[in-house]
Amino acid sequence: MDQNTNMTGTEVTPKHVHREITQTRDEIRATGKYAQEKMLNGMIMEGDLKRVVKYLESAEHQRVEKMSADPLRQQLYTVIVGIAIAARAALDGGLGDEEAFMLGNNYIMEADSCDTPEAWWDIYKRAVIDFTTRVNENKSDVLMSEKVKLSIDYILRHLHYDISLKQIADNAGLSETYFSALFKKETGETVSEFIQKSRVREAQSMIQYSEYSLLEIGQYLGFCSQSHFSKTFRKFTGMTPGQYRKKHFKRTW
Repeated sequence: MDQNTNMTGTEVTPKHVHREITQTRDEIRATGKYAQEKMLNGMIMEGDLKRVVKYLESAEHQRVEKMSADPLRQQLYTVIVGIAIAARAALDGGLGDEEAFMLGNNYIMEADSCDTPEAWWDIYKRAVIDFTTRVNENKSDVLMSEKVKLSIDYILRHLHYDISLKQIADNAGLSETYFSALFKKETGETVSEFIQKSRVREAQSMIQYSEYSLLEIGQYLGFCSQSHFSKTFRKFTGMTPGQYRKKHFKRTW
């Protein structure tokens, strides 16, 4: 299969994707589904998991609708648009930029690696429920201060850099000692543990959905050596990076 062609046989270019997404959004509006979209967005923003699950169950019949002359391709782009919209709603509901982007991107890449409406619908449902759950957890964590929330967002945006405790504390406007104690109290983890765990999560995504070598991924995420990368990855996942790739790798094009 050509590297610029997806599972449906459609040539994939940035302009093509943009055109298809725009067309799909216009069709959603034209078919009277925009009100439903807004309603679902509100549920995601509120973290209302019970109503979201109920909504998805009631919308089950919509998963195989034919909206264009090329229904298979159209359904894929409908799912991609739906995931992107859910990510935006989660952002508006308070989910961090980096977390929402990474999560949405992972689900979109997973959808593109499949080729049936049933698989796409399942991925879409999991994405919406995941976004809603995370928003709910974020809203429920009333004890987390704004300083710590902002620091977490700062860490997630700088995983590819050699970030230090001093940089993070300075960004929060606090001393290193006070910030370390506050972060540990509110998250249950040290700053170092949180950074390691977050880097491993991103490594999981890169191992699963990219063809970068394990050495390149480890270096990109700031691990000092391949052995350090492997040891840290195993600590949080129970397997080495190589084992994880063998089990989970998905070729998307």
